[in-house]
Amino acid sequence: MKRTSSTYIVCHLQYSSRTRIRNSNAFGKPRRRNYCIASYGGWMQHNETIAEEFTAVQRKESNNTAPIEADDSVKVDLTSKEELASVFKGKDAVVIAVPKPKLEDSKPIIDAAIAASVKRIVPSEFGTNLENPLAQKLPIVQPKVAIRRYLTSVIPSTTSSTTWTSINNGPLFEMVFKWGAFGPNLAERKAAFHNGGDRYVGTSRMSDIGTAVAKVLSPEHFEETKNQPVYIYSTAITERYLTNLAAEVTGIDFGTVENGKIVDTDTDMLVKIADKKMAKGDMSAMFLYYMQIMFGEGYGGDYRDMAWNERLGLKTMTEEEIKDFIRQTAKELGVL
Repeated sequence: MKRTSSTYIVCHLQYSSRTRIRNSNAFGKPRRRNYCIASYGGWMQHNETIAEEFTAVQRKESNNTAPIEADDSVKVDLTSKEELASVFKGKDAVVIAVPKPKLEDSKPIIDAAIAASVKRIVPSEFGTNLENPLAQKLPIVQPKVAIRRYLTSVIPSTTSSTTWTSINNGPLFEMVFKWGAFGPNLAERKAAFHNGGDRYVGTSRMSDIGTAVAKVLSPEHFEETKNQPVYIYSTAITERYLTNLAAEVTGIDFGTVENGKIVDTDTDMLVKIADKKMAKGDMSAMFLYYMQIMFGEGYGGDYRDMAWNERLGLKTMTEEEIKDFIRQTAKELGVL
């Protein structure tokens, strides 16, 4: 099976009398900006007491270029605990941000970080409500659950010098909105609801996720965020409200459920469809499970009561900012 290009961020935080953060290492997908790194660096550049430097780390056989935000790069065997530990030695944080993470891929990185006495590991969660018992049972979430369980099993909460923090941010706002998976589909000039269209869902912009990583690794919040998940969101919004805003911004008539222009889908039905397709080996159905996590009753798509926004000083989007977001996306899609 062909391996996907992976992204890791290894942050080296050296605290001094000026509370400086130095030598953050990172690596990412080729020829694309790594938004997590860009936001991390941007946040630091606006903080006079912090300095940063990124080193990109890639698998040894990769021909991909490092993300443009990286100051340096190194290629290693990502399955080798020894090689990884040598790279991580002297570093204070390892932030793993890979698409479709698996325990077998994350385990060597976690083990190496612990062996190198890294102070903080941030696993590749960056998703929705991983604490929810119903969500944990869905196939799309189970690999992340396995990684979390392994991580907590090898890092005792009180005795280990290595700690962990996960960032959970709901669906990526840019992605689900552009794909038309969150109410309005601008490209097709239509809309679709799930379970009535009035379920609030926490969702985050990539830039806000990067800022959250920076905040969690900052001296101000480093101690209070250890050994626990941190939930953040850019906005909590419903499909109906987002569709109304999109209609206002773009002038598109999306219609209503009542007049038949908007289809309202039961996510329990989507799970049944996904189960049948997955049983036949059709992995393309995996995303249908995510719709249940977002909109399903009792699956924790609205996690505002768990969010750290206030404690981390993360602002939520105003209505005007959401309209600007819609407007920018519409321009990117050629709708405006």
